[in-house]
Amino acid sequence: MSMPGVVRVCLRDKTRQLSGLVRPWRVLALLAALEAEPRSIPDLLVAAQRLFAGHPFTTPRYDGIFGSVRRLGVDARYTERRAAAGVAIFDLEARRVLYQVRGVGWRRAGWLYYHDGEGFTNRKVPFAIPDSWRVEGAPEDTTPQVEWNEGGPEPFAFLFLALAIGILA
Repeated sequence: MSMPGVVRVCLRDKTRQLSGLVRPWRVLALLAALEAEPRSIPDLLVAAQRLFAGHPFTTPRYDGIFGSVRRLGVDARYTERRAAAGVAIFDLEARRVLYQVRGVGWRRAGWLYYHDGEGFTNRKVPFAIPDSWRVEGAPEDTTPQVEWNEGGPEPFAFLFLALAIGILA
């Protein structure tokens, strides 16, 4: 039984491989961390700290009287089996990523909000994935990035602008 809303991330380098379940935003952060040109899994995980605090496979989960407990969602054995929201395979030696995440686009350059381990902050972290990295599976998202406020992006901002300039009365 797969958990809804999670992606299986598979990391491979010259000497090791690791897979586990993560939230889709962490896949984007790992993609952005490719800017550091990592050659190994530890290099990638260290580079990702620029975008979020902690380990990508760590998730908070309610566990009875202990409340919120951080757990590591690493697979006991390496697997590339899709999770509910897809799969992302990072082959660091080949400089290739297979990105098949449902409903979440990726981009080669842009910014992500920093996640401090508890939630997203207002701090934007710019990134640019070098052209030497091949990202396959889903086309690059080329739409303009949307900024959000504490309640998320304002879906009716165009109406506020229209009211402000007097188009709607």
